Amino acid sequence: MVQCIHLSRTILALLVVAVIVATGAAAPGPAHATEGIPGLASAKEKANETPQQNDNEKNRKKIREENDRELKAREPLYPQQARSLAKHYKETAAIVARQGGDPQPLLGAAAYFESQCKAP
Repeated sequence: MVQCIHLSRTILALLVVAVIVATGAAAPGPAHATEGIPGLASAKEKANETPQQNDNEKNRKKIREENDRELKAREPLYPQQARSLAKHYKETAAIVARQGGDPQPLLGAAAYFESQCKAP
């Protein structure tokens, strides 16, 4: 009797899942839903925004670099911190190399921080 109840629950659950999947497959996708609706961007409009987005990214990068320079100028201990980070990245790279890993990303980070501690 208990097995019969479990079997009927399983069949009912599978039937519910099948109905949900069938109705979901028959529903139109989001591409069909956006056609003709005012206020939603079309593919052509999005393609036109790509060069503008590239310009925005360049602008953001320039702003971030300016902010970094200002913060470095205000922070008197930044060169010491950069030197310390470079030292620790080199030590970690040596450990990674001993274990058979690729130390190049860590050495690149160490070189970056060494150049930052020398820059005014």
